Amino acid sequence: MPYHMRFNVKQNPYFLFSPFLVYYVYRVLKFKYPVLYGDEPRYVGFASNLIHGFYSPPAPDINLWSGPGYPIVLMPCAALHLPVIWYPLLNALFFYLSVVFFYQALRYMVKEKLAMLFAVIWAFYINLYQFLPAIYTEVFTSFLIVSIVYSVTLYFVKHKTIYLVLSGFLIGFLALTKIIFGYVILLCLIICLLLSIIKAIRISCINAVYIFAIALLTTVPYLSYTQHLTGKIFYWGNSGGMSLYWMSSPYDLEYGDWKAPYLSNSILPMPFKSTEGDSLLQANHAKEISFIMAHQGVEQDELFKKAAIRNIKSAPKKFVKNYFYNISRMLFDFPYSYTYQVTQTISNIITGSLLLWASVICLVISVINRKQIIYPVKLTMLLFTVYFLLSGFASAYVRQLDVVVPILLFWIACTIDKLPKMSLKFKETAV
Repeated sequence: MPYHMRFNVKQNPYFLFSPFLVYYVYRVLKFKYPVLYGDEPRYVGFASNLIHGFYSPPAPDINLWSGPGYPIVLMPCAALHLPVIWYPLLNALFFYLSVVFFYQALRYMVKEKLAMLFAVIWAFYINLYQFLPAIYTEVFTSFLIVSIVYSVTLYFVKHKTIYLVLSGFLIGFLALTKIIFGYVILLCLIICLLLSIIKAIRISCINAVYIFAIALLTTVPYLSYTQHLTGKIFYWGNSGGMSLYWMSSPYDLEYGDWKAPYLSNSILPMPFKSTEGDSLLQANHAKEISFIMAHQGVEQDELFKKAAIRNIKSAPKKFVKNYFYNISRMLFDFPYSYTYQVTQTISNIITGSLLLWASVICLVISVINRKQIIYPVKLTMLLFTVYFLLSGFASAYVRQLDVVVPILLFWIACTIDKLPKMSLKFKETAV
C-alpha cells in the first residue's frame, strides 16, 4: 500500500496522537509514588554507576540483576540530578512514540482505517498503564518492540541496508534491556541458519541471519564485560537462577511464581499475606534459601540453578505443570501461590482470552496461507514465539506478554487486511 511521507499538520501522526502524550504525562504526574519503590532504586542505581564509569561492583558483590539497556536510557536524568518525577516522564514519551511508530509501520502494510484502529487499540492497552508512573523497563521495552516492527517493515518496503542494521541493533539493545532476549537472539539465529537450507525461503532466512547476527554483535561489549567480571562466557546476569528456582518448585500449592527471599508472600504495592501462606513457604524453603542467601553474586546464582535442577529431577511432572502455569499467568494473570483473588484478574482474563483466540484464528489462517505471509510478520512472529515459549521457563507474569503485544497486534492487523470483505447482514431472500 502506498505511503506518503508528506503530511499536513492534521495528518501528521505526531500531531494525531499527541492527545495520548498529554494523557500519559497526566497519568505519570498523578500516580507516581513520591519515593522510589520496588525495582526502581536498582535501575536508578545502575544509571548512577554508569555515570561513574562502572556497572557492577567487583567480586564477590557482583550485581548483574538487570541488563544495562534501561539504565543507559536513564543516564541523562541521573547525570543532571533531575527530580525523580523526570524518570517516569520518559515512559510517557516512549509510549507515545510507540503508538506513532506502530501506526506508521501499519500504514505500509494495511489500509489506513485499519492502521488507525490498531494504533488506537495499542494506545489504549490498559495493562501497560500501570507501568507508566514506574521506573520499570516495561514501557521502554514495548517501545523497542514497536521500533523493531517498524524498522523491519521499512527494510521490507525499501530494501535499504540501513534498516537491516537498525533492526539488528534494536533487537540487540532489547536484549540489553530484557536479558532473556539474549537467549532468544541465539535461538532465532540458529533456527534461521537451519531454515536457510530450504531453497524457497533461503534469501529471507539469510537476511534474518544478518539481523540476528548484528543483534548479537550489539551485545558483545556487555558480554565481554560480564566475562571479565565473572570469568563466564555468554553470561547475561545473576537473576535467572532465583527465577528458575521458584519456577521449578515441586510443592503442590506453588505454581512457579516468584517469591521474595525473606519468604513472606506479598505482591507490590498491595500485600496479600496470610499466616498459613508464610508458614508453608517457610516450611518448604527456609533451609535451602537460608543456605543460598548466605552467598553472593554469581555463586548465589549458581546455587539457585543447582537447586532448581534438583527440583526438576525430583518432580519433572510438576515442572511441566509449572511451565503451563507460567503460560497461564502471562495470558490471564492466574494462578498465584498462596494469594487472595483480586479483581484485576478479570480484566486480564478478558484481554488474554481476546489475544489468545484472535491468535488461534490468525494461526489457522496463516498456516493455510503460509506462502503469502509477509517478511515483517514472519520475522517478528519468530521473535515473539521464541520469547513467549522461553519465558515459560522462568517465573512469568502478564507483563512478560504485555511488552510484546504490539507484535501480535501487527500480525492480527495484517491478517485481517488480507481477508475478503465480510458482512454481518443476511442475504436477501424472496418472500
